[in-house]
Amino acid sequence: MRRAEGLWISLLLLGFTNGGQPDQQQVLFSDGIQLLVEGTSNSTAPRVLVFLPARVEKTSQNVTLLCLARGLFAGLVDLTWMINDTVVTTAGSVAQVIREPNGSYTATGFLVIATTVWSPRNIYKCAAIQGSQVYEGSAQTSCFSDTS
Repeated sequence: MRRAEGLWISLLLLGFTNGGQPDQQQVLFSDGIQLLVEGTSNSTAPRVLVFLPARVEKTSQNVTLLCLARGLFAGLVDLTWMINDTVVTTAGSVAQVIREPNGSYTATGFLVIATTVWSPRNIYKCAAIQGSQVYEGSAQTSCFSDTS
């Protein structure tokens, strides 16, 4: 119990040494060690949107999809892509995260797939994962024209 009290006092002092305005969602202790506090006062769940290409050229070899996750509670997030509920592994795809003026975070990620895999009849999903919470968005365009 004394250890927990000591941690609480340390966190309180850390807030006062930070100009009296501690970041209530995330405190950085040192490189690689962060304290994330879940259950912030923001009652709105994050929103995940998937953007499909406006058109796919016949001569194009790849199609790029965009995932936008807004209203995240922390800057640590994993983005996972699925096509028709099958997880797609993306080599080298890293979510870019920015902190918004209101204290929330926005993450963006891209999925590049071959035009041979692309179909407007597929359901493309992106999941933003933060700890045990999963927020999903999807897109399907059955009225989409495959070629220009």
